[in-house]
Amino acid sequence: MTLPEWEAGSGASLPRATLPELARRAIVASRAPRRSSSDLAWVREILTPAEHDLWSRQSPFDQDHVVQVARRVERCLSATPHADDPRWVGAALMHDVGKSRAGLTVLERALATLAGRTVRLETARRWAESGGLKGRIGAYLTHGEIGARMIREAGGRPEIADWAEVHQRPRSAIRLGIPQDVVDALLESDVA
Repeated sequence: MTLPEWEAGSGASLPRATLPELARRAIVASRAPRRSSSDLAWVREILTPAEHDLWSRQSPFDQDHVVQVARRVERCLSATPHADDPRWVGAALMHDVGKSRAGLTVLERALATLAGRTVRLETARRWAESGGLKGRIGAYLTHGEIGARMIREAGGRPEIADWAEVHQRPRSAIRLGIPQDVVDALLESDVA
C-alpha cells in the first residue's frame, strides 16, 4: 500500500479526515450501535482487563466503530503470519480510546474534525491544555496521543499504545516496529 498524500503531512491534526469519510461517519453515528453480546464477549477475550476498562469508557458509537474495525482487521490478517496475534486486533479496538477524554457531542465532533483539517497539531495540543469547549476540541484532535498515554498508564500492551499514538500518521508505525502488513490492515479497516 502506498501511503496517501496526507501522510506527507500538512501538519493538520487530523490529516486523514476527508469530507466523504465525515459524511459516512455522520450517517453511521445516527444509527443505533450494532454491538451484540457476542461482540462484547469477544472484546473481553482480546483485551487485558486494564485495556478493557479503558475500552468500556468509550461512547457506544465509538465502541461499535472499533469493534467493526477490529473484525475487519481480524479478517485482513487471517492469511498472514499475524493471524493469531491479539495485539493487532487489540490495537484496532483501542485506537480511538483517547476520544473518551474529549466528551464531545456528535455535532461538536463534526466541527472538531473539520477544524482538524486545518488546525496544526501544535495548536491542538495547546488547546487540549485549556478548558472549556476549546480544550475538549483540542483533546479530540490529539486523541491518539491522549489514548496512547492512557493505555501506557493503565499498563496496556506497548504495541496497542503505539498504534493509538500514530494511527493518524501511520508512517511512524513502521519505525516503531509494527509490520507493514499489519499497518495496511489497520488502515484499510478503519476507513472501510
